[in-house]
Amino acid sequence: MQTITESAAPAAPRARSTKKVVLITLAVILGCAGIAAATGGLWVKHTFYPSPITPVSLTAAEKAEFDSKLQTLGNPAAIPADEVNRTLLISEREVNAYLAQQQLGENVEVKFGEGTVSAAVIFTAPEDFPVFPNQKIRLRFTFGTSLTPEHKLSLKLDDLSLGGISLPNSWIGDIKGVDLVAENVESDPALQKFLAGIKSLEIHNGTLRLALNK
Repeated sequence: MQTITESAAPAAPRARSTKKVVLITLAVILGCAGIAAATGGLWVKHTFYPSPITPVSLTAAEKAEFDSKLQTLGNPAAIPADEVNRTLLISEREVNAYLAQQQLGENVEVKFGEGTVSAAVIFTAPEDFPVFPNQKIRLRFTFGTSLTPEHKLSLKLDDLSLGGISLPNSWIGDIKGVDLVAENVESDPALQKFLAGIKSLEIHNGTLRLALNK
């Protein structure tokens, strides 16, 4: 009887296949490491070596309109008594342009969210700062803003973050949740007078809406 001998499958293709998988895996790992390093470098540069913020500049028509709003805030009694004309819509663009006029445009940028105001601030940390003293850094402050049931303006610090990382409350003097307006209004007659003129306040994405008292 003739015996049929089965030949063993060649091992070379499997070896090549295994080598290919290993090389692909190594390439993916090195690629991810490169992306992480690049991202980390961008994070460090953005946070600790920040470029100046680009100041906002209004057109002539926008500036005239905003100047009119500022005059209204300075003398609300001079405008008509109807509700429509006593309501001001102020955009974050106008606020940032005002900061630029005060020579702050390269270091402060304000954004309006739903019920919140946030500000990116570039500054050199003082010697007693809890992290990175004497280092130029970019921080972001986020405030919750509303009118209290007693019809008083409330401005509470919700968060203070460094490079997107929220700093512990104990590092910043336990001021998260503290009403910063209430802390200062009693000692500042000018602030009391200004707040007394506000009937309602709403903050939405990109816009601050103020209704003024008669």
